[in-house]
Amino acid sequence: MDLVTIFRILIMACGVYMMYWAVQMNMSGKIPEMLVGKGFPISRAKDPKGFIKFTFPFTLALGIVLFGCGCIGALGILATHPMLDSLMNLAVVGIVIVYGMVLMRAQKKYLVGIDEKK
Repeated sequence: MDLVTIFRILIMACGVYMMYWAVQMNMSGKIPEMLVGKGFPISRAKDPKGFIKFTFPFTLALGIVLFGCGCIGALGILATHPMLDSLMNLAVVGIVIVYGMVLMRAQKKYLVGIDEKK
């Protein structure tokens, strides 16, 4: 097993972890620390239910994308098409960046109470 395969298995595991926390967050109504950062006073959040409602579909979708792309990479489905494999990896990086931006905006709006009107 090479390093790239191990990395893709880790991406798969991250996808499973994201899906798990998305479902847990939605069912329990508690915001996981991984979405807000260690030490953030969740008890002082302005609208935690709004945050959960807003971020749940994005977090679940990211988990599904990470798991799917990790599976495709680990199984070597695109091994014969290196250009498609590279495009998939770039797409995953782009999706993670967009998710981070959405998460930061949701934290400002629902947890801190800063509404960014442009």
